[in-house]
Amino acid sequence: MTNYYSEELIQSVIEANDIVDIASGYMTLKRVGNSFKGKCPFHNEKTASFTVSREKQLYHCFGCGAGGNVITFVMEMEKLPFVDALKFLAARVNMILPEKQNQQEDHQAYEKKKRLYEMHREAANYYYKVLKTERPAREYLLQRGISQETIREFGVGYASEDWSRLTDFLNTKGFTMTEMLDSGLILASEKKRHYDRFRSRIMFPIVNPRGQIVGFGGRLMAAGQNGPKYLNSPETPIFSKSYELYNLNHCKNFLEEGRLFIVEGYMDVISLYEKGIKNTVAALGTAFTPFHGKILERYASEVIIAFDGDSAGKSATEKAMNILKKTSLNVKILNLPINEDPDSFVQKYGQQGFKDFVAKALTIVEYELELLKSHNDLSQTDGRLRYGNEAIKVLRQLETSVEIDYYSKIVAGETGINQEVIRREVLRSKTRSDNSSQLVELPPSEAAPLKIPRAYKKAQELAIRFCLKTPDIIDEFPMDYLTDPFYKDLLRTLSDKRKTGIRFEVNQIMSHFEDSEEVKKIVEFMMNEDEVSRSDYQDALEIMNRFYNEAQLDRLSEQIKRESTNGNDDEVARLTNQFIEIKKMMKENGRH
Repeated sequence: MTNYYSEELIQSVIEANDIVDIASGYMTLKRVGNSFKGKCPFHNEKTASFTVSREKQLYHCFGCGAGGNVITFVMEMEKLPFVDALKFLAARVNMILPEKQNQQEDHQAYEKKKRLYEMHREAANYYYKVLKTERPAREYLLQRGISQETIREFGVGYASEDWSRLTDFLNTKGFTMTEMLDSGLILASEKKRHYDRFRSRIMFPIVNPRGQIVGFGGRLMAAGQNGPKYLNSPETPIFSKSYELYNLNHCKNFLEEGRLFIVEGYMDVISLYEKGIKNTVAALGTAFTPFHGKILERYASEVIIAFDGDSAGKSATEKAMNILKKTSLNVKILNLPINEDPDSFVQKYGQQGFKDFVAKALTIVEYELELLKSHNDLSQTDGRLRYGNEAIKVLRQLETSVEIDYYSKIVAGETGINQEVIRREVLRSKTRSDNSSQLVELPPSEAAPLKIPRAYKKAQELAIRFCLKTPDIIDEFPMDYLTDPFYKDLLRTLSDKRKTGIRFEVNQIMSHFEDSEEVKKIVEFMMNEDEVSRSDYQDALEIMNRFYNEAQLDRLSEQIKRESTNGNDDEVARLTNQFIEIKKMMKENGRH
């Protein structure tokens, strides 16, 4: 860990940033007792095992073991080095970190991102103000059923037809042409003339889950206008279409029973929001990606794909569905009519009509069977047989016998094939597939390392937890009982801190350990809610004492054998006396 900033300054940044607020910007947390729980952002899981403690200002996943404080959380989520994560958090609470001439780390990337965030915020304010002066744009939104309140909520704006109006505005705000070009908001012609990327378009700011504007989507109002219907910001250091989801910043606060809708466009999101359906996100003009699926796992338990009903929407649905299959999410598909999209559907049928249609959403298997039916004529024998064989391949992905039985019955009813035949073929092909995918890996044939007895390990951990919560007893702790060098370093660090006479927090102790696994272990100890009494601690010491002495006896036995073989009778006598003294002491302790 860096020593560039003092421990006091680092601690002040930590104390100024509530870890619950920070983590909530990346995932959905629910209060459970004194803590907050959610799905771990560091591994896939079906049940929430990621715990955040406001009291301790720590996080810990009881599934994968990830843990740390607010700085390590930002380092992991933003992929930042320690200093940049510290600056990220300091900037969030308007703290100014002192700079030193001998600082060696390169902060250019951090500063560039900071400037890009500022520029996009200024650009969003500019577009929003321009909309107020452009009557046709305002009327267009009103005709689409978008209220002024929703316009304000989403920061919807307008880019005028002028070629350099935004360029001139950003120039007045002190941004250099290099910065403007890096943002992608400004382009350069072959003749080196600079002009605005977005012109004559309704503008939708793209906001990340932490409330920072990272890009824009621009929509043409009329079909006859030149250019693509939708135009998005390019890839920049702060924006990637493959990683961001439109409206996730709002949506994460409106999840109903963990359910979330995925739609295709900005207007789909905003129209549904206008009608009170606020748990909706959209991919940004690109195919749905595996990373999108990973993000959604942090926030939701069920996802409903609600893409357009046309052929392009059907194709996009299949691609997204195949990605989401590999997640822990419960996935359903809204099979909209061919001439409808979520925007037009909710405008036509309203909130209740949309919800009624959602109640008919299909499971992945139901949707795939519907696709098969659309490609096979079930009125013909060969069509039914082909559908039956292809349906068996679909049912093979099912995990439980109950599901297989349920869908086998449906396919049997549609084809006239006996249900038991279908079920048997599904299980046979499923078993064959499962067996072919199993790889047997034999363990290496080398001697296993010496193992510490489990009871000894548990006793050490319990004793360390007691020391962390009762640091006054550390100076009396028998360090020789500890088998892990990390435990010894931890207690010595605690002891050194205590001797300074200055109040300290566990976060300060963590900064002394660079190894991420060691940091995780400290957090695991601190987040463990099981009470450790002084009596428990004394019992742990006795267990440790017994195992320590047994290890000493084993060591002495080996030494005695070795010295006896070498003919060192005097050394054998000395070691034997030690062996007898330890045995005697253990016997005396056993009586008490």
